[in-house]
Amino acid sequence: MKQHPKKFVFARKNIKISSLIPIEKGDVGIVESESKKDASIFFIRTWQKATLNKSDLQIFNVKKTGDGFSKKICNICHKLRSTMEFAKNQNAKNNRSVRRPSCQKCRKQLEGVNISSAEKNKWSKSKPVDEPFECPICSKRTIAGITSKVVLEHDHRSGKVRGWVCDSCNTGIGRFKDDKKLLERAAKFIESTD
Repeated sequence: MKQHPKKFVFARKNIKISSLIPIEKGDVGIVESESKKDASIFFIRTWQKATLNKSDLQIFNVKKTGDGFSKKICNICHKLRSTMEFAKNQNAKNNRSVRRPSCQKCRKQLEGVNISSAEKNKWSKSKPVDEPFECPICSKRTIAGITSKVVLEHDHRSGKVRGWVCDSCNTGIGRFKDDKKLLERAAKFIESTD
């Protein structure tokens, strides 16, 4: 049996729904079923199903979104946005711009509070350079700055410095949003396969 491609939509406006989390303009969803007038949509950001009037929705081709197109879906707020609302991250083949997966608004929340200049200056005096370094998290042993980058890790909610770690662990902590509960869930997930 041939499977029909999924229809993707975005909300044209903010919509309050009695007992559900409100749908916001730009929220992306997948059509689950539809009649002539209404459609049942599963919205990604709110992780809920809502039946809405089709006039409040706009169908779009999800395959024509992303860096090479004028619109892109944020991987955090799951809104369809102008690609220009995503900061440039790097260049790909043929010098084509690759933009971050999160919109600038969400990135600002993710990045949180920076380390103060005074703290950076204080810690920079103790930065390991061209010397043996063992990451306090993963125990990776390196020659600091030669065989691996060593970075100053900090709490993105308070800006408080925690110490020097390898760049991989710094990225890992960032991916888990400095959230102990997420890290605990990750540990339980790993343990569940032992």
